[in-house]
Amino acid sequence: MLYLKIKRTMMGVGFIAVSILLLTAANTVWAGCPASTVADMKGVKAGKYPQQYELAEFEKLAGCKMTFQGNPDIARLNGKIRGNPSSVPSVANRLPSEPLVYAPYDSIGKYGGTLDVLSNATEAGTSDF
Repeated sequence: MLYLKIKRTMMGVGFIAVSILLLTAANTVWAGCPASTVADMKGVKAGKYPQQYELAEFEKLAGCKMTFQGNPDIARLNGKIRGNPSSVPSVANRLPSEPLVYAPYDSIGKYGGTLDVLSNATEAGTSDF
């Protein structure tokens, strides 16, 4: 019971963190950009930091222009989380001015799945998973 309560509570808090993660990985449309991973960089040279790039740096090293799109199921998924708005701003309005691009280790992510976490002191709002 406690696990379910924590899971339900953390879904709202964790949704933001997971959204950011998914935004940088799964919501990327590789329009002309190579689908590079650490295992296979597809010719993209290493950046200033291991496996992560500023957007402009990645586009320069990969010789491409990245575009972004939202999860087509975001309204349905957002509706499952109590207290979330029924709609979210467009991806362009949610992206930071300089998005971080990172190369995943083995494969590009995909939409879907469940994040199960355990956390301590959720009532304090200071816990990590």
